Amino acid sequence: MTDLGEVVVLPHTLVDEIRNESKLSFPSANMQDFHGDIPGFEAMSQFANDSLLLEAVVRKQLTKYLSQVMEPLSAETTHALAVNIGDSQDWHEITLKPTILDGIARISSRVFLGTQLCRSEDWLQITKAYTINLFVAAGKLRMYPRPLRRFIHWFVPECKKLRGQFGEARRVIDPVIAARREMRQAAIRKGEKVPYFNDALDWADEEASAKNISYEPAGFQLMLSVAATHTTTDLLVQVMIDLAQHPEFMDMAREEIIRELRNNGWKKTSLYNMKLLDSIAKESQRLKPISLAAMRRRATADIKLSTGLVLKKGTRTIVDIFRMRDPEVYEDPEKWDGSRFVKMREQPGKENQSMLVSTHRDHLAFGHGVYACPGRAFAANEIKVALCHLLMKYDWKLAPGTDIKPMVIGAANGSSPIAKILIRKRKTVELDIDAL
Repeated sequence: MTDLGEVVVLPHTLVDEIRNESKLSFPSANMQDFHGDIPGFEAMSQFANDSLLLEAVVRKQLTKYLSQVMEPLSAETTHALAVNIGDSQDWHEITLKPTILDGIARISSRVFLGTQLCRSEDWLQITKAYTINLFVAAGKLRMYPRPLRRFIHWFVPECKKLRGQFGEARRVIDPVIAARREMRQAAIRKGEKVPYFNDALDWADEEASAKNISYEPAGFQLMLSVAATHTTTDLLVQVMIDLAQHPEFMDMAREEIIRELRNNGWKKTSLYNMKLLDSIAKESQRLKPISLAAMRRRATADIKLSTGLVLKKGTRTIVDIFRMRDPEVYEDPEKWDGSRFVKMREQPGKENQSMLVSTHRDHLAFGHGVYACPGRAFAANEIKVALCHLLMKYDWKLAPGTDIKPMVIGAANGSSPIAKILIRKRKTVELDIDAL
C-alpha cells in the first residue's frame, strides 16, 4: 500500500520483460494518479494520448535541434546566474533549491518558449508554482474516494489554487499562440515565407496538426515544466551538494571543461567528451534518484508474466530500484564516487550503459524501455551547461549545520529543499566561458 493506493512492486529481474509491454501504460497510470480529467490538472491530461505529443516534440524536434540550442542555453545560463547568484567575490549564503529552480526555469524556457517569453516574470512564476501545487493538490484529492473526486475538487483549496494557476498560464500562452497562427495564415495568404520560431510552442503546434491531435497549448507547456524543470532542478541540486562534499572533483571537472571548451566551443561533442562531468551527474542520480520506485505503469488488460504472476486490468505496478545500490553491480555501492562511470565506460560492453542518458535495468533513474524519459538527452546537456558555468565562475561549500537529507514523501525522493551553501565568484578565471 502506498500514497497512490495499492501497487504491485515488481523485481528488477522482470525489467527487460515489461519494459516495452504495450499493456502496461505509463500515460494511464499518470492520468489516474494525477487526476488528468479534472479541471486544473490539464497538464497531466496531455499524457492521455498514447501517440504522446510530448514524445513527438522531444524525440523528433528537440533532440534534432540539440546542437543548435547549445549557445542559447549558455547565454541564458549566464543571465540566470547573474540574476540568482550575482558576482560577489565574498562568501554569501543561498538556499540551493529555490535558487536553482529559478535558474533552470529560465534556461528551459529559452528553448521551450523562445526569446519572447523566456524572461517573462509572470510565466516564470507560474511554471515554478504550478508543479509544486500540482503535487500538493493531487495528494489532497487522493484523500477522497475516487467517485467523489470529480465533485469534491471544486471545494478543495489547493485544487482551486491550481485552477487559478492554469488560468494564468492560458492568459500568458494563448495570445502568443494566436498571434503566431495568424502570422502563419497571413504569410500563406500573401504567398510569403511562413515564419518559424524553432521552439516548443511551434513544435507542439506542428506535431499536433500533423497527427491531428487536439491539445491545450498552456497545458502542454505546463506539462513540460512538470516533466523537465523540476526534475532537472532536483538532479542539479544533488550534484552541487555532492560536489561540495567532494571538492577534489571540482578541480578535476574544471580541467576537463577548460580542455573541451577551448578545443571545440559549445558543441554537442564538447559535452559528450566531458566524461567526468557526465559520470559525476550519473553517480549523484544513482545514489539519490528522484523516486524510490521506477517504471510506474497501469495494466490496460490482463497480463500473465513469465513468473506466472497475473496482473489484472487496472493493476498498478512499479519496479524496485535496489539494483542501483546492489554490491553485485556496483563496488562499494554506498560510497559516492564521481569517477565511477568513467571507469565503467572502460569496461568491455559497458560503455553505452555508463552514460548519463543511458537506461539499463541496473540504473533506472530515467526509467527504461518505451516510456524511458524522452527528454533525458536535453536534460543531460542542460545540466552539463549549467555545471560548466557554475564550476568556472563560482566556488561553493555547504553552509555550517545545513540539512542536506533528501525529502521523502511516499515514493518521491527529492533533494533537500532547505539545503544551504556558501558561494562566491571565483577570482581566478582560466576560461571566459561567456565569450565562447
